[in-house]
Amino acid sequence: MRIRALILALAFSPAALGQDALPGAPRGDLGVRYWPSTGETKRSHNAQSVAPGLGNPTSVLVYENLDANALELFGRQDFAEDWFLKGFLGYGRVNRGSFDDEDFLAGQVKFSDTTSSVTQGRLGYGTLDAGRQWVMREGAVVLGAFAGYGQWTESVDAYGATDHLGFIGGDVGRDVKVISNKVIWRVLRVGFAGRFAFGRRTRLSLDLAAIPYGRVRNEDSHHLRTDPSDLGPAPNIIGEGKALGLQADAELSHEIFRRTELGVGWRYWYLEARDARRSLPNRPDVPELPLVELYSVRTGLTVSLRRTW
Repeated sequence: MRIRALILALAFSPAALGQDALPGAPRGDLGVRYWPSTGETKRSHNAQSVAPGLGNPTSVLVYENLDANALELFGRQDFAEDWFLKGFLGYGRVNRGSFDDEDFLAGQVKFSDTTSSVTQGRLGYGTLDAGRQWVMREGAVVLGAFAGYGQWTESVDAYGATDHLGFIGGDVGRDVKVISNKVIWRVLRVGFAGRFAFGRRTRLSLDLAAIPYGRVRNEDSHHLRTDPSDLGPAPNIIGEGKALGLQADAELSHEIFRRTELGVGWRYWYLEARDARRSLPNRPDVPELPLVELYSVRTGLTVSLRRTW
């Protein structure tokens, strides 16, 4: 009977069924990730304090449908048993998008409305986080908490202008660069990092970061208004303030070769300004104005290839 029981146990063991036991969590990884995404940056201000006849918001600028492709290096390393260091660094190109500029009188009566084409731009970003982790179920589940620093920069150029209401005196040719925008977010990150094994070769990774504090600088360069009597040399409109938001990554990876994983995931970033002000650096005679809104959002699919150890 004992021999028969032993034979049955071996027959129905994971190895006999062709399934390996769950592996321990990797101690580190290094890889490359491709991120095609779409994004938007919106800014508006209130000028009623200097001209009560204007609306609130007075001017609304939206850079939208900003399709981009980026390539990044990423890595993670565990140390001292329960601690880890992770981060990524990416750079890419904004391929296309549009720019809308609207201005309002009191009662939000629109008196100016133009649309331009975004034909080129750049995207750069990076994070560095350190955290504490808890390994469970022999490495099948790894939960971690982290804190770190991140930076996200986007710059775009818009050409031409369609004058929908005739306020600027007609359309501007498509070969004329009318405006450039550069927004820089520098933030502190606090969050959760989790890794969950499904069988021997498949893992789900989650990275959720809250942004409790940061700083933002938004630079608008109106290239057709650089006369000293107007806005002056570019960049000629600056927005600055505090920042908060969130950054989230989810990725499902599968081991295609020994210690080599292919991953597919989704990324969503949203940052917004708080207590922000708009100023004209070349016009000290013009007072600062409060920003009603300033935010950037970017989201899209991710594809990665990593080596683990």
